[in-house]
Amino acid sequence: MKITKQSSPTKVSPLTRFTILTVMALAAPSLFAQDLGQFTGKNFTGDLTPLGTVNVSQLAKAAMAPASNSGPEINPHNRLRVLRPPMQESGPFADRVPFTARTEAAAAAALSFRGFNGISHLDQRFARNGNQFSLEPPDQGLAVGNGFVLEAVNDALNIYDTNGIQQLVRPLALTEFFDLPAAIIRKTLTFGAFLTDPSALYDPETQRWFVIAFSQLNTSQGTPLPKTRLYIAVSQTSDPTGNFTIFTLNTTGAVNPDNLGPRLPDFPHFGVDHYGFYVSTNDFAVDPITAAPGNFIGATITAISKQDLITGSGGAPTVVRFQLPFLTGFEFTVFPAYVPPGTGPVLGNGGTQFFVSSNIRNTTNQGLAVWALTNTKSLDSATPALSLQAVAVDTQAYHYSPRGSTQKNGFHPLGQSLNEQLERLDFGDQRVLSVCYSGGRLWATLNSVVINQNGFERLAADYFALSPSVQGRFLTARLITQGSITESDADLLRPAIAVNAQQKGAIVFTLNGPHDYPSSAFIPINGTTPGQIQIARAGNEPDDGFTGYRAFGSNGVARWGDYSAAAVDSDGVIWLATEYVPDNARTLFANWSTYITRYKP
Repeated sequence: MKITKQSSPTKVSPLTRFTILTVMALAAPSLFAQDLGQFTGKNFTGDLTPLGTVNVSQLAKAAMAPASNSGPEINPHNRLRVLRPPMQESGPFADRVPFTARTEAAAAAALSFRGFNGISHLDQRFARNGNQFSLEPPDQGLAVGNGFVLEAVNDALNIYDTNGIQQLVRPLALTEFFDLPAAIIRKTLTFGAFLTDPSALYDPETQRWFVIAFSQLNTSQGTPLPKTRLYIAVSQTSDPTGNFTIFTLNTTGAVNPDNLGPRLPDFPHFGVDHYGFYVSTNDFAVDPITAAPGNFIGATITAISKQDLITGSGGAPTVVRFQLPFLTGFEFTVFPAYVPPGTGPVLGNGGTQFFVSSNIRNTTNQGLAVWALTNTKSLDSATPALSLQAVAVDTQAYHYSPRGSTQKNGFHPLGQSLNEQLERLDFGDQRVLSVCYSGGRLWATLNSVVINQNGFERLAADYFALSPSVQGRFLTARLITQGSITESDADLLRPAIAVNAQQKGAIVFTLNGPHDYPSSAFIPINGTTPGQIQIARAGNEPDDGFTGYRAFGSNGVARWGDYSAAAVDSDGVIWLATEYVPDNARTLFANWSTYITRYKP
C-alpha cells in the first residue's frame, strides 16, 4: 500500500487534539446512524453438554510423570498464518495525527500503579510437565475479583492474589483445567487437545469465574479433523482455586444451519448480563477433507443461560445462536461488552447485552456498529425469544497495513542462530479489540495505522465512546468522543480498555519501536479525557520467537499478542495485562512474557 504524505501538516498539541475530537462528537448529532437490521436466532439447546468437574488446587498439586523431550517442539499442523477478514485494498491514505510524548518519570510517579510478571512462554511450554507445544502469540485472558487475579494465556492458566503472589503450586495447562488429554504426550508421541484463544471473566453479580477456549479436534497421530469445540469452565464458588464445572459446545456446524459446512470459531470473547452468557466468534470454513481453515463465513453470537451454567444441572443449558453472514462489513469480531462492578447489568428491555464491531470491509474504513441483544431473560424460559439488532455510527477513519512494527536491535539468539534479520511485530488489523460498558457509555478500542511527522507509518491505539439507547425494537447510538493515542517513534499494539463506575479507567497496550524494546504501557482515562502514556514495565530485549523467522515459514513478521486484557475490581481499581519482553529465563523458541498492572485511578 502506498502512503501519501501531506505537505504541510497542522501541528496541534495532544490535549488540543483530544479536545477537538470530543467537541466534534458532541456537537455533531447529525453523524449518520445506519440501521443494519434485526436478526433471528436459532435454538441449539443440546449442543452444549457438561463434561464434569475439576478442582484447580488439586490439579496443581497432582504428581506429574517424568519429563520427556521427545516429539516436535511446534505442532506440525498448527497454522502460522493469521485468520484475517476478507478486506479489500482501499488505496493510499494520508491521515496524519499529532503525536503525544511519553510522561517524564517524575510526572509518572504521581500515578499509583504497580505490577508483576504473569505467564511467560517458559511457563506455558512446560506446563503439564512439558507435554505442550511452543505457541505464539500469547492470547491474553484476565479476570479479577474477590482478592484474586486469574490469568489465562494461550494454553496455560495461573492464579495470583492482588499482590502478585502465585496461589497455585504451578501453572496449569489449559488441557488439565478443561479435563482434556495433553496437547502431546511426549513419551508416546500421542497427540491430544490443542486449545487456543482463552478469555476469562469474574462476574461480581453471581461471584463466579468463567474461562473459555476453543479447539480443533485431531486424531491421536495429530491429523486435524473437521470438528471444533468451544470449552467453557464455570466456578462453583467465588474462589477460583476451587471447583469448576466444565462444558463443551459443539461448534462444528453439524446441524449446518447455513449450508456452509464445518466451521472454526476463531477469536472467541464473551460477556455476561443478569440472565445470559454471550460468546462471539469469527467463523471460518473448515475443509471437510483436509480440515484446513478456509474462507471467512461470518460472525456468530452464542447466547447461553447463565443460570444453567452456574447450576450445572437440569439437562443441557439453553443455547441460542445468531449467524451473522458477512454482508455489510460490520459482521467480524462483534465484540461483547464487559460490564464492570457497580455499573450494571442492563435490565431494560427484558435484559440487554451490547456488542461493538468495526467496518472491516476495506483496508481503510470508518464507522462502528453497535449491537443490542434484548429480552435475554427469555433464556431462562422454555421458549427463548431473544432479539438482536444493530446500528452503524460514523467515526474517524482507521487503516490497515501489513508492514509490522520495527524493533530495537538487541540480543536475539534464535534469529542469529538462523542467520536471519530481527523480526518485526505483527500490526494486526482494525478489528475491535475490547469493549467496556460503564455509565451508559460503550467504550471500544482498535488499532489503526497513521503517518508520523517524518512520513513513517506508526500504529495508533484508537478509542471511542458511544451512547446506545434501546426503546423496544428501536436501537440508536451516538458518538460521545473518539481519539488516537500515538507516539512518534513507537507503535502501540493491541489496546484494551476498562472504565470503572466513577468513569475512570485506562487503556493498556504494548509499546514497541526502534528505540524501545516491547514494553507494557497504558494511558489513564478520566471521564472522556485521556492522560499521557505511562510505561508500566519496560522491556529488556527484542521479541525473538519462532513465528517471525523464515526458517519456520514466516515472512519476517512475528505474531504478537492477538489481544490484551483489562478488568475492574470491586474497589474501582483497574487491572491491565499485555505482552512484553523481559530478560527472564526463556525457551529456545520464544522469549515473550505477560505483565499485569494494577492501576488505582
